[in-house]
Amino acid sequence: MDTFASRLKYARTLRHLSQAALARKCGLSQSAIASYERGTRKEPSKILALASALEVNAHWLGEGQGPTFPVQPAGLSLGETTWPFRSINPQLFWSLPLSDREAAERALATFIDGLLKARTP
Repeated sequence: MDTFASRLKYARTLRHLSQAALARKCGLSQSAIASYERGTRKEPSKILALASALEVNAHWLGEGQGPTFPVQPAGLSLGETTWPFRSINPQLFWSLPLSDREAAERALATFIDGLLKARTP
């Protein structure tokens, strides 16, 4: 994926969004999304809105550099948290749609709650 057009289309299809759905999420027209994906419209004026709607790294989307997906939640600095799971790649987790990440979080919270309740007499 060496072009903005290919990265945009990849991220959109990864999120199972139509061009029209992506356009609604980021405030662009469907024809603008189509033009970006064809490569006929070069300068994405709303790169941050596109990246946010697609839940991808804006620098990766625009320039093809850096990680594709955020590796930590917004609002946390590197000193506040570390990835706690040795067998789960954080980029795989962050590549999931928000609804799937929330479902995983709920499942883990329920599991941890059960472990804690089993320990108390």
